[in-house]
Order: sequence, then structure tokens, then C-alpha cells
Amino acid sequence: MLTGLLAGACGKDDPVAAAQALPTLASNLPTAVPTLEGNGSVPTEQQRKEFLFSLAVAAPWLLDPDLAMAAANKTCQDIKKGLSDAKTIANAQKYFTDVDAEQAKKIVDAVRVWCHE
Repeated sequence: MLTGLLAGACGKDDPVAAAQALPTLASNLPTAVPTLEGNGSVPTEQQRKEFLFSLAVAAPWLLDPDLAMAAANKTCQDIKKGLSDAKTIANAQKYFTDVDAEQAKKIVDAVRVWCHE
């Protein structure tokens, strides 16, 4: 449904092209701030919503919340294992389809809000 809205709003029939046509945000926007809410492994409902919003900003074509949260949980496992930032970001690029390193870093930062070592 959201892809239809994106496509309709941008006047394009292809949801990927529509998402890519959306304006990008400045890269100097503040990043998400880690919180101590939740249990450090699973986000609270509010943290889940905020993560999905952050994901929509970083990679709007990743619209399936179940798939996004499954990939986020894998990223959280990498964080908890203590993998290096570079390895965690590289893995996030694999877990989240078609994201570059900068987008993957933003996603990892968003996961770190609710996932703690």
C-alpha cells in the first residue's frame, strides 16, 4: 500500500523509481540517540516505530516491517557479538537489500538505539 502511495505521489508506476525520486535529507541531521529503554535486545514498541521511520528515511524501498525487523535483529546480534563497526556495517549491507555503506551505517546507528552490547 505504501509503495502505491509513493508511486502515486511521485507520478511514477515503479515503486523503486518513486522511492528514489523522494527528496533526500541532509547528511548532517542528528543521528538517533541510544536509550536504556527496553531490554537491550528487543526494541520497545516506540523504539520499533522510530527504527522503522529511520529505515524509511535511510532506505525507503525497504517497506516490509517484518523483513526490516528480521534484518535489524541480525544486526543487533552482530552488535552484541562485539563485531567491529566496519564488519557490522558490511553485514547490514547484506541483511538490508540494496543499501550502500552510508545507508548501512545509518541503519546500524538506528539499531544501536535499542540494541546494547
